[in-house]
Amino acid sequence: MRLYVITFFFTLTFFNSFAQDKARIDSLLQVVENPKMDTATVYGYCYLSSELVGLENEKANFYAKKGLEVAENINNPSMEAWATHVLGESYDYLGKADSALIYFEKSISIKRKLNDKDGEGASNIGIGMLYFYQKDLSKAEQYFNQALTLYTQVNNEKRMGAALNNLGAVYRNQHQYEKAIKTYNQAYDLKLKTNDSIGMVNALANLGTAYQYLKQYDKAEKYLMQSQDILQKINAKNNQIINFAALAQLKMEQGKYAESKSFLEEGIAIGENLDQPHEMMELYKVYTVLDSLSGDYKSAFNHLLLQNDFEKKISQANSKREMEKLELIYQTKEKENELALRQTIIQNRNKTIWVIAGISALLLIALLRLFWLRSKLHKSNRQLNALVKEKENLVKEIHHRVKNNLQVISSLLNMHVRKVQDPQSKKIFDDGISRIQAMSLIHQNIYAHSNLQQIQPREYVEKLVQQLFVTYQIPDKAIKIQTSIDDVDLDIEKLMSIGLILNEILSNAFKYAFNGSKTGTIDILLHQPKPNEMEMIVKDNGSGISIEMIDEPGDSKTRYAVNSSI
Repeated sequence: MRLYVITFFFTLTFFNSFAQDKARIDSLLQVVENPKMDTATVYGYCYLSSELVGLENEKANFYAKKGLEVAENINNPSMEAWATHVLGESYDYLGKADSALIYFEKSISIKRKLNDKDGEGASNIGIGMLYFYQKDLSKAEQYFNQALTLYTQVNNEKRMGAALNNLGAVYRNQHQYEKAIKTYNQAYDLKLKTNDSIGMVNALANLGTAYQYLKQYDKAEKYLMQSQDILQKINAKNNQIINFAALAQLKMEQGKYAESKSFLEEGIAIGENLDQPHEMMELYKVYTVLDSLSGDYKSAFNHLLLQNDFEKKISQANSKREMEKLELIYQTKEKENELALRQTIIQNRNKTIWVIAGISALLLIALLRLFWLRSKLHKSNRQLNALVKEKENLVKEIHHRVKNNLQVISSLLNMHVRKVQDPQSKKIFDDGISRIQAMSLIHQNIYAHSNLQQIQPREYVEKLVQQLFVTYQIPDKAIKIQTSIDDVDLDIEKLMSIGLILNEILSNAFKYAFNGSKTGTIDILLHQPKPNEMEMIVKDNGSGISIEMIDEPGDSKTRYAVNSSI
């Protein structure tokens, strides 16, 4: 288990900005409630979308589309470039990478015509983040470098630091830790030069994380403590909570459990007076593992309950925001219908008074009847939707908790396996952890999937392969995976069986198929030849096994491992 501090700091900074700018957001809401075809309306829609990204992504997407619609109508390329960029951001946070890429690229095309290099750099950063979270690190590096070049050309040192920070994250995930450290130091120098306190905090925290991977714990602690000093000076209490969690994680990894507990208690003391459920959940997650390693299982159980309580608060807050979003969209539609009705009445005002009176009377009766029926139907649908949503949320929460508990079990096993000296015992632990992670992926996919009953296997197989690459530390592009998977929906039971079988086969292939060289090609084919039947074929271009080796007496497990590469 390792905390990625940069992600937490970004989220916390975003929440702070949203709270500080609430008055400005309220004033912009008044602008978009009475929209006009002008740049002020586009600004209102786009600014609201930017502020709501990461908080209420559906609403952010809704406002971005409105902004783009007005920008295109008034033929303002500059505003259109901004609207397409924030629309790409909203699709990114909604998990729709294909749509996000389309709008980021459209934004870049417009900005190039406008010679807006600064804006073009921002859209390149957006595309780089898309590829980064898809684990396509080479493309992420390419786009981050393009952004750095553009920012350098316009001498935007603050954004140059952000691009370098992202490049450092790429190098760290590629296990190029020395290169990552050098890049983080460059980012820190620029943040220091531009007096960007939060940027300095991010760079220092990332340096600490990089040194922690290198097991240079003294340097890791040094940079994390420098980061903490800055946070105390600027009184960023919510950011301090996550930094304490990172320090506690560092001390726990060193086996200094008392110091780890001290950092956790400091973080909890700060968080008790703040409404920060995400940060508190991370603290208690680390505390649960610490208690387990210390042998205090009663305390571990209590801290796990507290962790689940904060997860529940987060879920409830998300549900409340979802209801508010639906209500806002409904009210907006009602206002649009009302405006359309007024325009119809104005267009018909040249008719005679008696015709207008007759039509108005009939229209009024029809509208009253329509609104009465609509109100009754809306009330019934809202009650039904609320019941369906509640049941779906309960099922999703169950899968979410199962996933989290499996991850806790995996983390505990990872902690214990470090102390195991016997290679055979360590192999048993590693195989068990791999199987648990394969099952955890199923529950993760169900929680993120709109259909709780059926899941397409393509996404699951790709994530399982990426996970095994990380587990067995396969270098990037060393082993090429080629897949041919039918677009079918499978229930959790069938997909669980396929996942466990594929986990075993690939694990053996990674370990034995290529004679330790970790280079080659593995083909995965999953087809449905007939209804209710699935055919899976896994093959590689490894060295294989001879007939003599099959007939040779020996341990059955060894022969099974080698046969998996045939």
